Amino acid sequence: MKNHRRDFLKKTALFSIGAASLGACTSYVPQASTANFYINHPKLPKVVVSRKRIIKETVGLRPFRQSGPRIQSQNLGDKTIVHNYGHGGSGWSLSWGTAMLATELIEKTGTKDIAVVGCGISGLSTARTLQNKGYRVTIYTKEVYPNVTSALATGTWSPTSRLLDPERLTPEFTVKFQKACQYSYDTFQRLLGIHHMVDWMESYRIRSGKPSSNSYNHQGLHDKLYTSSMDFYPSPTLLGKRENPFKQPTVYRSPTTIFNIPTYMKMLRDDFLLAGGKIAIRTFKRPEDIVALPQMCIANCTGLGSLELFGDEELMPISGQLAFLVPQPELHYRASMGGVYFIPRQDGIMLGGNGINGNWDTTPDADVTDRYLEGVQEIMRQLRS
Repeated sequence: MKNHRRDFLKKTALFSIGAASLGACTSYVPQASTANFYINHPKLPKVVVSRKRIIKETVGLRPFRQSGPRIQSQNLGDKTIVHNYGHGGSGWSLSWGTAMLATELIEKTGTKDIAVVGCGISGLSTARTLQNKGYRVTIYTKEVYPNVTSALATGTWSPTSRLLDPERLTPEFTVKFQKACQYSYDTFQRLLGIHHMVDWMESYRIRSGKPSSNSYNHQGLHDKLYTSSMDFYPSPTLLGKRENPFKQPTVYRSPTTIFNIPTYMKMLRDDFLLAGGKIAIRTFKRPEDIVALPQMCIANCTGLGSLELFGDEELMPISGQLAFLVPQPELHYRASMGGVYFIPRQDGIMLGGNGINGNWDTTPDADVTDRYLEGVQEIMRQLRS
């Protein structure tokens, strides 16, 4: 009996200690103290910044069109051309939506055998949208991934980036944009979780001075185009001191979507071919070259190529240089400050932030890369330890 009583007392004592400890963990709140007992800001991993870690530098040309993307039918002889080009810096974001708009125009022709000219993100998205509706599709292109302009994009959700000259905005364009934007967003959300083609990521915007301005990408255009039902993301949050992982006092955090371009474009191409599609290497220099195709309906997704092919003088290139550092799998956030940003992707840590209107030169500028490296180094110096 004594041994049983001792065991009972030991167990009771241990239970009391455990309950007291559990109570301390769950309910104790320090009172009347100014000490910072809780560090709420996340400890973010650092980007390892060095020119020796640069693995590639690229310059892509955004197909900017003054009045926005051209989604329109045109008759040439007995052929119907459905245009889908000129998306500026929003081609990836609007790709599924404008493909849907182009497909609606194609449906009016009544033909089931369609040619798509161009194999960038607009061409592939249009081809897949048509296939999903039962069309037979052949892509004609002079280049395939990775030698297409779409492969040199940033790959972030930015549906109003260099979309059009705000002074050229019309009510008709606004309606088309809203329909395309909603459709694209919904489609991307259905792709989440598939081989990390589309990922959500926290974005930090650090304000160290006067914000940079850009006549083709500003909040005013966003406010004019979006409706209240299109608030896909929570509004950027101005972080308080305890939440802020950076030393700068003015930091906004918001979730955003990124596209892992190599995986994504390979998936689109492979799915197109598996669905019975064909890719033919062909160069087009005149509208007559396109009209000579055997199909009666042709989707023109040539981007800047439409300047030469169809004489669209509204088109102009806006070049954008990128530099990539060796990947760091532990990075799961993006940040921007002073006009420079970094975005971790599977193919490297992308550094960027410039745009030159009317520039056709695709030669990387070492000074631009140096500015990126210095900018990201400064962001890292702002991280709290």
